[in-house]
Amino acid sequence: MAAALGPAAASEPAATDTTCPTTFPVQPPAQPAQRQLEVARLSSLEEPCQDRADYFAYQGVLQLTLEHPQKAALALEKALLLNPDLPGVQVEYARALAAVGQRESAISILIDVLQRPDIPLALQEWLSKQFRVPQGDGWLLDWSIEFLWGAESNLNSAPGIQFLTLTLPGGSVPVQLADNERIPGGAARTTWVGSAAHSWGRGLVLFSGEINTRNSPGKPDTNQAIVSANAAYFHPFLDGQIGLRFGQTRLWMANQPTYLSSGWGLLYQLPPPFAPAGCASNLGYSVENRDFPAAPLQAGRYAGPKAWLFCRGDTWDLNVLLQDREDRARHSDRLGGDQRRSDITLGIARRLGSDTVSLWVQRGRDTDDLPYSSLLGGQPRRVDRLAGRLSYEHPVADQWSMVAYLENTLQKSNIALFNMENHAIYFGLKFHGR
Repeated sequence: MAAALGPAAASEPAATDTTCPTTFPVQPPAQPAQRQLEVARLSSLEEPCQDRADYFAYQGVLQLTLEHPQKAALALEKALLLNPDLPGVQVEYARALAAVGQRESAISILIDVLQRPDIPLALQEWLSKQFRVPQGDGWLLDWSIEFLWGAESNLNSAPGIQFLTLTLPGGSVPVQLADNERIPGGAARTTWVGSAAHSWGRGLVLFSGEINTRNSPGKPDTNQAIVSANAAYFHPFLDGQIGLRFGQTRLWMANQPTYLSSGWGLLYQLPPPFAPAGCASNLGYSVENRDFPAAPLQAGRYAGPKAWLFCRGDTWDLNVLLQDREDRARHSDRLGGDQRRSDITLGIARRLGSDTVSLWVQRGRDTDDLPYSSLLGGQPRRVDRLAGRLSYEHPVADQWSMVAYLENTLQKSNIALFNMENHAIYFGLKFHGR
């Protein structure tokens, strides 16, 4: 759908540096070569047309046609700032935002458009179908499920040492860790992810969940299952988006409950001018209560700020997440006392035709406030983590793909007991639907 920018007209000859055309075409030229000429022509008109909303609107539609969504979003935003009521531009702006990954902002804009009394019913249906905007009692559903097979070098996350040195009053004593040898082997993974969204006034309600299981034949003590569920609400606020999230995560090891986390988070997506073109900038604060049924003294309250950036180009995506949070001990006699955790996560995805190659890397550090144990040297514990995953996805049909990934996890500490390393390789099938 092209924005209604003005009466249909053929492209005018290139204007001089001081003249802005009286009108612009309704739609960009059909031929690719002509579109490139239009890009050059509009570039020469930027100075004389800097106050014309229809100029930026046409430029945005042209960039969308050329599949340059980040440039289109910037131009269409300028058009709306100059004339918020310019017909059709809100829809094109929503298309551009959706293309660069700002889906919540795009849906919020379209919900406003659909609520206008002058929007024909046929257009409402078209918009809902094209952008999958939930209306009335309708829900927007997404799901995927992966079946993977592979192997890991350390299924039980055992320490990377065989002997541990204990510091006793009479001297140092080496102790063999016979029960903590690494268990390598094959495993099967299943990952189910689902979400359901529903409009609520000008906002959006979102429910999401994930179930991740790993089972290794003949090694039941290494089997694990992780279940997480979240509920969130997003609403336009100060030209951006504000959101509130509640969530819970549970972990089972060898069919025994091992970890429980429940909490809430507040986030704010900054207005587009505060982010690079084609990107969404977010700030947030989250609080989690963490419990360990098998080790109650480890319980704590985990809270702190985070910031992340998501960018989408024509053939690539970029995610950057920064976190700095504190885990306050619920019991005064917890080993190490309070703990501070800092993380930086980088994700890059590159589209190669219909295939996608992605790289995910996380670097983190945990630091205790108090000495961990006099038996382990009487020093505060520090743990450094480096994890990475290289993934590949090849679509085979509309709803399923072949997937594979290599993953490596390395953990180093000034207390050798917490050193750990694991290598993993998996491949399989992914099914998805809406």
